[in-house]
Amino acid sequence: MKNTLLFLIGINLLFYNKLEAQMSFTPQYLNRAEMRHGYSTLADTNQKASVFISQRVRLGAIYSHEKFKINMAVQDVRTWGSVANAAIDTKGLLSVYEANVDLYFTKKITAKIGRQAIGYDDERIFGCADWGMQGRRHDAFLLKYKDSTLSLHTGVAYNQTGESNKYINYYITGNYQNFQYLWANKVHEKYNFSFLFLNNGTVKGSGDSSIVYSQTIGLRSEYKSDKFNWLAYGYYQMGELSTHTLNAYDLCAEVAYKPFEGFLTTIGTELLSGTSQTNATSNKNNSFNPLYGTNHKFNGYLDYFYVGNHANSVGLLDGFAKVSYTKNKLLYSLNYHYFRASNDVKDKTVLTEVKALDRNLGGEIDFTLSYNYTDGISIQAGYSQFFGTKTLQSLRGGNTTAYSNYAYVMLIVRPGGVKFPTIGLKM
Repeated sequence: MKNTLLFLIGINLLFYNKLEAQMSFTPQYLNRAEMRHGYSTLADTNQKASVFISQRVRLGAIYSHEKFKINMAVQDVRTWGSVANAAIDTKGLLSVYEANVDLYFTKKITAKIGRQAIGYDDERIFGCADWGMQGRRHDAFLLKYKDSTLSLHTGVAYNQTGESNKYINYYITGNYQNFQYLWANKVHEKYNFSFLFLNNGTVKGSGDSSIVYSQTIGLRSEYKSDKFNWLAYGYYQMGELSTHTLNAYDLCAEVAYKPFEGFLTTIGTELLSGTSQTNATSNKNNSFNPLYGTNHKFNGYLDYFYVGNHANSVGLLDGFAKVSYTKNKLLYSLNYHYFRASNDVKDKTVLTEVKALDRNLGGEIDFTLSYNYTDGISIQAGYSQFFGTKTLQSLRGGNTTAYSNYAYVMLIVRPGGVKFPTIGLKM
């Protein structure tokens, strides 16, 4: 009875004074059935395909006021059948995805404090990673400035393992201890320019709990017109990683042409530097790391590169060609990627000398079909096939004689969210 009374009081407070405040909700449902056989790395000859269904239900609530806004989103992530139908549910993941407040200092200057998704530009360095059911979020403080053409964001994060009355080492695996960044974006007619600087602090590791820092700095430019688009970006990384100094880069350029309404062709290439496997004496790490980006959007949908893998490795040259066609409620997309290592891959079969393999890693074909069922709801299906080489097999395992492919069908429900066709592709 007491808990119910407190709940009712809380609801009344939320809706108190409707002239000054407003409550809104943002529900979301995502369901994906997948067939994986050689997903993320080459399949073996005796490997059977994995088939499963996963889902995410996310409910966001926004309380808006003239001077502030509170945003909170909880989500349940699960694989169908991971808990018996009459058992206590211990396999689902119920978590807080977002919990933050926006403070409005002026019409142009605001702050965002708390757990939040951070994404910029095409999400190469900072992204929401929405393809993964759990998504990506940060506990951070952001200060923002925005006028009609210029946006400036500065962000700070400082993480600790938990509350304590004395110093404790940070040991959350796979996470940063702190970061500071500056992002600037300028829009001018058909052009879009961005600048990013990120200072990233991580635990040194190998029994050493001290914090080491690396820096990522980059520029991105984009042009869009009715018929012709292009974009180019370059990022440079330096600083320290564990026992090595960092010296790496990421360069990308692509052009797109629209010959008629709904049809888009794109060609481009991306080069991410890597560390040679044939030069074991070097104390430099030349492997670029996209860090907190939505990496599923890049380098093929089979996620062979930079999606929880390929870090501190030989890098990547990705040459790609893409064709898409949107007509009414349907979108068709066909992509091809040609992959090469950007540095030497050691031939492990030669023991008498250091010898490098051919850098060709193979190719990938991705086909995507999206259907707009109604506003806020789309159905997306895809099929991907990887054609690996002996060099990739040496680098990552598996077998080139086995079929490495991936297929999925997905239901996306986002009422009031982004419109088709973006609703099915911003993953």
